[in-house]
Amino acid sequence: MESPNECALGLPKFLPHFHEARYCCRCEIVGETMASIVLEGSALGAVRASAQVQRLGDSKLGEQIGLRSVQMGGLKLAVSQPLRSRRVNNVSKISAVTAKSSSPVFQDPLKRAVAKKAVELVKPGMIVGLGTGSTASMAIEELGKLIAAGKLKDVKGVATSYQARVLARQFGVKTVDLNDVNVIDIAFDGADEVDGQMNVIKGGGAAHTMEKVVNTMAKKTVILVDQSKVVPKLGSTFPVPVEVLPFAISPVLRSLVELGGEPEIRSALRKDGPVITDLGNMVVDVRFPGGIEDPAELERRINMIPGIIENGLFVGIVQTVLVATKDAEETLIIDLADYVKKMEKAKDDAA
Repeated sequence: MESPNECALGLPKFLPHFHEARYCCRCEIVGETMASIVLEGSALGAVRASAQVQRLGDSKLGEQIGLRSVQMGGLKLAVSQPLRSRRVNNVSKISAVTAKSSSPVFQDPLKRAVAKKAVELVKPGMIVGLGTGSTASMAIEELGKLIAAGKLKDVKGVATSYQARVLARQFGVKTVDLNDVNVIDIAFDGADEVDGQMNVIKGGGAAHTMEKVVNTMAKKTVILVDQSKVVPKLGSTFPVPVEVLPFAISPVLRSLVELGGEPEIRSALRKDGPVITDLGNMVVDVRFPGGIEDPAELERRINMIPGIIENGLFVGIVQTVLVATKDAEETLIIDLADYVKKMEKAKDDAA
């Protein structure tokens, strides 16, 4: 019989900051399928695991990508040393990295302002795609407020991650499974970078595969950003996240280097080892020095590599980008095209 503080496998439970649902830590335990977590209400999440990652820990390949095997509680685990890509004599090498910590949810006034503006686009009876990340989380909360106030009825959400589903439940937004809907009326999501042509890099929350499916299904995809996320060229400040099958990690890394990228296996913050996505895969962040000249071509070429599930380049998917800007003490929400014109005029005036 499991203890109140341990899961069925004898591993510690912990509470996420945003919800009371208990679930197991994500880990690579020897088993039949890759580690993943399934949340249902406040019930204990089911942990599935795979021998694939553990076997990597035993191999020389595991050493190359930073995995090693350890014994814990009678189970053999594969844990990782963080990995970093670096260039030596113009050749990309793979070594240790740390994951970036994200900004605390609900603390950025620009993100809050754009989230409030976005949910004004929702009409009664709509099916809404619910994105993942700090800005999307605020949009879910603001949507819940409108529903609670009786201003929106019969609205349902399609979540792009476990986090989005839990937040929707917390804020009173009913959710439905993607397979149970024929169309999504509107989808809201944040972005890590966006260029002037509404091409986007997403995946900072490691949910870009599910986000791309939902955003592609939506009649209208609305990206919510603050002014810091608008860049002249994608890849200027943020790497391209790539979701990878764990057993294919080594050949994928080599192929990404051949494309001119500098790949990094993303490490987790609250567990030892690599980040494992909701779909049970690993994430590689790929930097392209000098930025990305042709986002559509790069998106295609990355997805052609065997072992890659999906990458974080969203090209030709987004219909609207709302940008939150700060002008003196006033917060403005404007369309991306208007923001780009404003920046170009300011540049010309300065010249």
